Amino acid sequence: MVDLNILNLNEDCLQHILKYLSIKDLVNLADTLPRFRQILLDRPPTSYPVHHGNDPDGVKPVLYYSTVAIKLLRIVKNNVKTLGVIQGHSYDKEDLGNFVKDFRILTQGRNKIDLRYCLGEMSRLEDMFRFSSCSRDYLSVNVPSCICYLADFFQLIPGLRELRLSGFAKCSDCVKTILKCFPKLEELWIRGTCLKLRSDYELISQMKSLTKLSINVGGSNCLGPLTNLTELRSLYVESIFSYISPIEIIEIIKKCKKLQFLFCYYINHGEQPHDSIANIFKSIRSTRDPNRQTPLQLHTYLDPPLCEENWRNVAGAHQKTV
Repeated sequence: MVDLNILNLNEDCLQHILKYLSIKDLVNLADTLPRFRQILLDRPPTSYPVHHGNDPDGVKPVLYYSTVAIKLLRIVKNNVKTLGVIQGHSYDKEDLGNFVKDFRILTQGRNKIDLRYCLGEMSRLEDMFRFSSCSRDYLSVNVPSCICYLADFFQLIPGLRELRLSGFAKCSDCVKTILKCFPKLEELWIRGTCLKLRSDYELISQMKSLTKLSINVGGSNCLGPLTNLTELRSLYVESIFSYISPIEIIEIIKKCKKLQFLFCYYINHGEQPHDSIANIFKSIRSTRDPNRQTPLQLHTYLDPPLCEENWRNVAGAHQKTV
């Protein structure tokens, strides 16, 4: 029997094998031997076989990595605490070509990042990874495709504390991907798209470590599961289609006892807005103890403005209201 060892393979064989390895495997190889690291760094841009679960053919590559990819991937494991993801500004523009033109990252060592090459560049629709000019632990990603394609990359940074996602969500698995990849997430921002499925809110409610949440509401009767987020300090919910009901907001105020900041734009108070508004402030007064809880800052759009009785309700709530 022939004893095959990857160390004995020639470069052509290695190049062929490397095409089928995961990002994590490539990083581990680069850390193992200088020979592997050099081969990886010398490779031209090449397709990385990540496929979307909803792709009917299941064979569509979605990311391409440049020669500096391994340098970046070896850094992010220790450095990234906040990740910003900017998705394409129109639906499913995969015909743009998902190429990583340049990571624009040069490194002097594992934990040292030269930021000069990250400055002065305009974001393009191509996939792009870059570190912020003001923070070395903030990584921004610009992708013209669904974030589900980045699941393997996300698994390199399981300790991520904050995720800022803007642009259009491309499929129903986006929130599931976030839940799976970031078990320690404390702050989640999903802007630029509306979450329409109640199942998305149920998945978010499983992120027990969340302290800050910012979302656009795209469906009615969806906010109920958020009452399970008992560590929540800040909640920003917005819906231009009046999907936010006062009953849901009252339940969140009751159950999320650590909540300090609540922004709602805007609440659908129905045909009796003054009574609806009064119920919210009565709930604050009856369920929150100013001696034990931080005052709640409630920011909301009121139409019509507060009546005289509701001004008294505000004063009696012992909470900050804007």
